[in-house]
Amino acid sequence: MTMLDRMRRHRDWLKWSLGLVCVAFVLFYIPDFLRGSGADAASSDTVAKVEGREITSGEFRRTYQAQLQAYRSAYGNNMSEQLLKQLGIDQQILQQMVDERAALAEADRLGISVSDEEVRQRIFTMPAFQDNGAFIGDVR
Repeated sequence: MTMLDRMRRHRDWLKWSLGLVCVAFVLFYIPDFLRGSGADAASSDTVAKVEGREITSGEFRRTYQAQLQAYRSAYGNNMSEQLLKQLGIDQQILQQMVDERAALAEADRLGISVSDEEVRQRIFTMPAFQDNGAFIGDVR
């Protein structure tokens, strides 16, 4: 007897089993999905922690979505989220966030800080923000 014959013979039992599985998915997964889809509703969930600095799931999700949009802008809408996950982009993003937190922690430990004026001057001298050697932004 083949599997299809067994399924046909036990059709009623199979319907109830699949129905029960569907109900279980709805009861267990939909509330988590809805809670996670709100504006930072699940952002308090810690994805990683570096030297006491947390990376929340909300921060990771925002960074991931921004990167997804950047890839889609560069490569078109055929750049699917599934393809990015296969390429390991999610792990690369998390590693980048961990590296940033580690660098901030090390800067704090060494007492390194940057003033607003230093940042401003650095931006003024960046070639990306200059046109013919002059700053292209609004100088205040």
